Amino acid sequence: MERIIRSFTSVLGVIATLATVVMMVAISTDVFYRLFYQRSVPGILEISETALVAAVFLGMAYTGSTNSHIQLDLLTERLPAKVRQVVVTIAWALTVVFCAWATYATTLRAMASTQEKEIRMGLVNWPMYPSRWLIAIGFAAMLVVAIWNLVRTLGGREVMGFTSPEQLADAPVRPFELTEEADEIKARLGSTPVTSTAQAQEIADSALAVDDRPAPDTDPEVTR
Repeated sequence: MERIIRSFTSVLGVIATLATVVMMVAISTDVFYRLFYQRSVPGILEISETALVAAVFLGMAYTGSTNSHIQLDLLTERLPAKVRQVVVTIAWALTVVFCAWATYATTLRAMASTQEKEIRMGLVNWPMYPSRWLIAIGFAAMLVVAIWNLVRTLGGREVMGFTSPEQLADAPVRPFELTEEADEIKARLGSTPVTSTAQAQEIADSALAVDDRPAPDTDPEVTR
């Protein structure tokens, strides 16, 4: 099941990336066209808006499946492991509820827009229902990811895309239990705490090198 979810969200992620490229090319084309002809290219604004919708909403599920959404863990990283697991589970349960409601609401709106053949009046008449379906698809895909992550957290596992410090040594995850020793070394040296396990390892190696230096010879015969 997880492999299917990852494959599906990866496809959506590729489409979202292509939509970003389309938006970039469209806006750049419009800028140069205005520079030489003092007017916009008909349809460029509408294309850019549709590409923006695709980039944002189709990219949500891929970002969720790779655990790449913006996270503020100033509080949760200080909690005990069991308490932190409960908090994460509650967060994903709320995400499931919200995505379920959003999927239902946006799907109804997309169906109504399709039946009404909703268009936007401008330099060109642009159909709106494709964008509304992109929003519904994006929320539906994110709902699947949220449900699976909720199942994983209820089973005591990490969410999809979680990377431990051992797997990614240079990740600025700031786990206290991994960097506490290096923090103590840096505190003795009068420096700020570490921000990554790689930095912690570097400090520990430096401290070890200092400890391995040969002590100065204090033999009276030598000093004389």
